[in-house]
Amino acid sequence: MSQDQCISVTELRTNTQDCLENLEKEPKYIFINNRPIAVLLDINVYEANFMKPELVELETDEVDENLLKQAKQAKKIKKSDLINIH
Repeated sequence: MSQDQCISVTELRTNTQDCLENLEKEPKYIFINNRPIAVLLDINVYEANFMKPELVELETDEVDENLLKQAKQAKKIKKSDLINIH
């Protein structure tokens, strides 16, 4: 963390626009009484790192027949038939 990345909450309040500049290059650390309390991140960095899809397990009665059929077929696929997709 460099000194230009550190901002006080007072500075954030009075110079908000300046404090929000260049977030795509580096985060800003917000301090109160010389103690770090929060980090400002570019929205794209935040979404890429923290907005992961949540997996939800459905009950059988919550799924239509077509999806159940596809799931049964998928269970029959051998691992050797799958390819790595990144």
